[in-house]
Amino acid sequence: MGGVGIAHIVTVGTSVVRNVSIHAPRFNVPGEVVEKFRRWAQAPPRSLEDSEAGQRASPGCEEFEHALEVLASEPYVVSAELNAMKKYLEARMVDAAVLLASDTGASEFSARVLGEYLSSEGVRVEVHRVRDLGLDFHSGLLNLVDAVAAAASRYGGEGYRVWINLTGGFKLETAVLYLAACLSRMGIEKAYYIHETMKDTVEVPVIPVKLEDYLMNAVRALGAEEVPADEAEARIGRRVLDELLRRGVAERVGTSVRVRRWVVHLAGGLLEASRQPSRGLT
Repeated sequence: MGGVGIAHIVTVGTSVVRNVSIHAPRFNVPGEVVEKFRRWAQAPPRSLEDSEAGQRASPGCEEFEHALEVLASEPYVVSAELNAMKKYLEARMVDAAVLLASDTGASEFSARVLGEYLSSEGVRVEVHRVRDLGLDFHSGLLNLVDAVAAAASRYGGEGYRVWINLTGGFKLETAVLYLAACLSRMGIEKAYYIHETMKDTVEVPVIPVKLEDYLMNAVRALGAEEVPADEAEARIGRRVLDELLRRGVAERVGTSVRVRRWVVHLAGGLLEASRQPSRGLT
């Protein structure tokens, strides 16, 4: 399909769980369920309470249905993510949403409740739990950029305009998302968030950036597939290979190395041209 609307990439925190625990008593939600929401909102990652939240993150579960009811009654109060999207939702400028949860049960629960609500509003929805996000600093943040790059490429390829919602999650995640929005060839058109002081949606400029030339050349030399480590060293040299790995541009996969997906997407037509010389840049 082509020219089908606007897709929003959204990181999701735990505002739904936290705010449902506050507002649920007004909806005659059983006290034991309200108490669960309170425990989930305060639970550390990998705790039994947090795991329980992830296990109950599906339609039909009592907790899920109560949370959805509360969210649907006051979507812009209960969800920080929806609050940032309010003017776009009201103007029917949200045709698709990719909801990226951290690797925690409470975030996944929040994202899946949000997804169910948006689906009921006619929005095409995907929900993904980003591996290690919120658990392992380095791995989680790079996996987040990978997820954003994949979503932007997929929806952009289908003809969607791609926007990114910077509201949900932690401030450092927001910084990484903004970096992703600015990466050359990422295809993200607009970034926005709810300003904490102004209490209004603020749009921020997407300023293109790119890798340094010598790193781009190394990425072109390695290509998009896994390469045995000794062969990779022969192609680009030990020093540059070590730098790619140290910076997180590439990762080890067993005895091989592989350029990360977001970098492959950034390189775009350069990588394609290195494999198929007859084709130009895209």
